Amino acid sequence: MAKILVGYELGAGHGHVHRLMPLVRALEARGHEAVFFLRNIKENAVLLAREKRPILPVPDMVGRIAGAPKPARLGSYLDIMCHSGFFRRQSLHAGMLAWRGLLEQVRPDLVICDHSPICVLACFQEWPVVQVADGFTLPPAQDDHFPPFRPGRKPMVDPQHVLNVMQYVQEHNRRPVPRSVTEPFRTAGRMVCTLPELDPYAAHRRDPVIGPVEGLQEPRPLPANPHFFAYVSLEHKKTKPFLRGLRASRLPGEIFARGMTDDIANSLSRPGLTVHREPQPMAEVLQRASLIIHHGGNGTCCAALSGGRPQVTLPTHMEARLSSDALVDLGVGRLLQNKDLDDALPAILEQTAADNDMAERAQALAADIKARETYRPVDRILEACLKILDDAAPTTA
Repeated sequence: MAKILVGYELGAGHGHVHRLMPLVRALEARGHEAVFFLRNIKENAVLLAREKRPILPVPDMVGRIAGAPKPARLGSYLDIMCHSGFFRRQSLHAGMLAWRGLLEQVRPDLVICDHSPICVLACFQEWPVVQVADGFTLPPAQDDHFPPFRPGRKPMVDPQHVLNVMQYVQEHNRRPVPRSVTEPFRTAGRMVCTLPELDPYAAHRRDPVIGPVEGLQEPRPLPANPHFFAYVSLEHKKTKPFLRGLRASRLPGEIFARGMTDDIANSLSRPGLTVHREPQPMAEVLQRASLIIHHGGNGTCCAALSGGRPQVTLPTHMEARLSSDALVDLGVGRLLQNKDLDDALPAILEQTAADNDMAERAQALAADIKARETYRPVDRILEACLKILDDAAPTTA
């Protein structure tokens, strides 16, 4: 039986846990022991309420770079690293001390991580690592520098500065020293869990793109009448003006919002609008809805693409913005700007719901995704993990 440390260091929401949980269950079914590490335990408390696995908190090194513009104009994964402990020697050293203590405590046979740059550096040449992430959080690492996720946008920080910080901290701690900022990320396994259409690094990608762990939906014919489903979160300041515009729309539909209260639910009441207090199964949503409205999360994008539905997105961070831009480029999505969130929203939603060309493109793309080789993300990740464990197992004469 192997002990496997699995989790994520950066990111919010539930997407990382949802991506890792099927893999954890598959490994446990084969007799292995999983120990979770999570950044935002409180945010995932409901999801983890029934779990009995050990859960370890990880060092939260996220912070602004002094003097950097706000909001930061991120250009590459290196800039994300710099906002997460890699900009200053002291910060990275502190993060590495915490991670080394955690690794020495667990003594894992394998580390499976999602969006965990300090963890990857702490494991460099000492613990085998399989990275499991969507396209944005797993940039190509075959070259000495990370490619930009927006063409033409320069990184905020000189890569040589970050390499100097990494090398200093590793030398100070008498640990293996990387020769480039990307070398620690060339791990034993690198699994990109998305659709190729949503990979912001598609032009540079050499890693396997294996599809979303949450799975894909069957293509479904569009319902006879326009009907939207909105999945949003009240944690974001954009959501409340969006909800006002949604209520003003005459379009029939449904909404589920994380953080919904009775007062907000009552304020949304109008004929034709159903407010859900619990998440709805996506397969059922796609049967009823002709239009999916959401924040641009990778899992929802993949589900709506494979189900053949046009999408309206309200992105709240860079990854969601890149996915939203990809949907627009494919001709199956509409990106909402801040100016669209109130008075203009009803007309935008009604126009998008009536766009037959967009609906036809969404249906055609879903058929194309269906016709590809079957995606088996959990099986493929599991195969990679088991091979690493088998290769590392001691042999006897």
